[in-house]
Amino acid sequence: MFEKICKYLSFGSIAVLALYMAAMTVLEKFSGTEAAMRWGYHSVPFIVLWVVTAVSGLVFYVMRTECRHLATSGIHLAFVFILSGALITRIDGVQGALHLRVGSGPATEFMTEDMRTLSFPFSVSLEDFDIEYYPGTYAPTDYVSLLKIQDGTEETEFTVAMNRIARYRGYRFYQSGYDEDGLGSTLAVSHDPVGVPVTYTGYALLLLSMAGFFFQKDSRFRSVLSRISRKAAASVLFLCFMAAADAGAESGLPDERPDVRTSVSPKCLPEEIADEYGRMYIYYNDRICPVQTLARDFTMKLYGKASYRGMTPEQVLTGWIFFPDSWSETLSQDTGTSAKAMKKAREKQEAAMLVCTAGILKIFPIRDDAGSVRWYSSVDRLPAGTEPDQWLFVRKVMSLAGESIVRKDFAEVGNIFAKVREYQEKTAAGLLPGDSRIAAERLYNSIERPKAVSMVCIVAGIILFIVYCMSSGFGRGLRYAGAGLSGAVFLYLTLVMGLRWYISAHVPMSDGFEVMLLLAWHTMMLGTFVQRKFPLILPFAFLLGGFALLVASIGESDPAIAYLMPVLSSPLLSVHVMTMMISYTLLGLVMLNGVMALVKYGRSQTGMADAADMSLAVLYPAVFFLVAGTFIGAVWANVSWGRYWAWDPKEVWALITILVYSFALHGRSLKVFSNPRFFHWFCVLAFLCVLVTYFGVNYFLGGLHSYS
Repeated sequence: MFEKICKYLSFGSIAVLALYMAAMTVLEKFSGTEAAMRWGYHSVPFIVLWVVTAVSGLVFYVMRTECRHLATSGIHLAFVFILSGALITRIDGVQGALHLRVGSGPATEFMTEDMRTLSFPFSVSLEDFDIEYYPGTYAPTDYVSLLKIQDGTEETEFTVAMNRIARYRGYRFYQSGYDEDGLGSTLAVSHDPVGVPVTYTGYALLLLSMAGFFFQKDSRFRSVLSRISRKAAASVLFLCFMAAADAGAESGLPDERPDVRTSVSPKCLPEEIADEYGRMYIYYNDRICPVQTLARDFTMKLYGKASYRGMTPEQVLTGWIFFPDSWSETLSQDTGTSAKAMKKAREKQEAAMLVCTAGILKIFPIRDDAGSVRWYSSVDRLPAGTEPDQWLFVRKVMSLAGESIVRKDFAEVGNIFAKVREYQEKTAAGLLPGDSRIAAERLYNSIERPKAVSMVCIVAGIILFIVYCMSSGFGRGLRYAGAGLSGAVFLYLTLVMGLRWYISAHVPMSDGFEVMLLLAWHTMMLGTFVQRKFPLILPFAFLLGGFALLVASIGESDPAIAYLMPVLSSPLLSVHVMTMMISYTLLGLVMLNGVMALVKYGRSQTGMADAADMSLAVLYPAVFFLVAGTFIGAVWANVSWGRYWAWDPKEVWALITILVYSFALHGRSLKVFSNPRFFHWFCVLAFLCVLVTYFGVNYFLGGLHSYS
């Protein structure tokens, strides 16, 4: 009787916690973070719920003697450590901020989050502060503070930077901000000498136990595998661990814009002359790139696609530069009375104005006496020490090009553009991207973006799904065609991601567009290499990959390639994103398998049960990847921000997703999950948590993670 009370108390409190946290994310959206903290995450009832969950769950597990396996015990004990560490941090941990100035003397106090002043058992002073930049740009790579700590007669120097912590006597210092004059630095301060070690012990025990779980005899996972045929079991294992080995890896309809046409085509330069303009360099989006990149982004912004009436992006851009009156009519028919339509119209007008006034066209590098290079447009205020000949060239060269265009002397126009590029290569020598990187970017700009590919994938997935549900499998011809198409899409995505990686010099997983490409690449990789042993993966891969590509194509244009913010330059972030994407992919496959089972085996308990075994065999690694990814993200946050958990909406919904799917992994305790029909419906509906975690947070709830 007591065992049953503990069971219902533990699982019931988990369900209440999930609902409670979901409600708090909505409350935070409308009433602010302070209200969510006061009534939710920092409230006594919320803390009590976690204590009840931990205690009742631990007692229930201990009383179930038949479940005492080493790995399983380690997983449950790890959560006790993690929750205990969180409670210690809540009670005893201190978070605050410290502002220092170079030459202002040592500080002995810092300000906590609740505006209290606490003293250090030592003093801290700022010896120096420096901002490091990517070569030839104003994009920062790191913020570096040199600290000196005076502790009695001992002096110690520490360097604090993004993702680089200074630790001293239980205090941790993190780079948080800096003063505009470059002589001051703001540091986050954390003092949690007990909570963090306890929590990290839980993380380590959890990861080790989850890895050991797959080798544990008599586990439910091994029981499921034993019920699946040897061939299918090998396919499932290959499916799951291919994800780990090879994946490594915002809502609404695409923004369609009418191709506004005027009665007379706007004037433009000949394609080869416009292409010469596009080959020049420009300082754009905090990096040096070919003008072609700006031209494509500009054309996408105004017309929703990378061309206009058969004209190249370079022709569109130079048309607006040299024939603005002719091109202004192409936007005059953009009408709409809604706030959204008016906002888009204003954004287009602002983009066109930046080009017409040349304010965005920073194509002229000027090197100062110190050897530093800054980029200017022809209308910018130039440095006082600029040589007269250089000043005249920057101010007048494009006017000369305009005069040649009026005379239709396009050969001379091409020569002028070539001379500008020669000036750039001479003035910014050593700072320009290499020829191979420029060639890669020009190739990337010429590749069609994923909208069309997403439509092909979705249609192929629907066709294959219907055929599979209506028959026992695929014919040889259809299967070969599907495999060939998945391989082609996989190669296309590999090329796109490889080019972005090479151009940006970082793994392409820093924003929503790249993460969706990563998800699609992962699923198409599985569809290409696993379909021979696991034919059902083909329609699932096309559907999941197609919808991921559709989401990637949403918006006015795909995000411009940019350098990483310093805080994102961490290997832990890459591991975190890859692991989360693996889990989302596998959970998506479980959801689609559930839909297939409900449609195809509606009246067949045997078929429904076999499909449930297949889903469960994938669900265990999917949830374990989700748990591992979430806590690896927590470690990264602790290294970067000074805290491993901030109750951000995406963190909260990742935790909710873990709690929801944990029910399905406890089928021996919750007998309702032994019903295959209920299990499939649960897996289909539980996937809503994944959708909210990614899309709901990004487009509705917001928060620190809304960029990803």
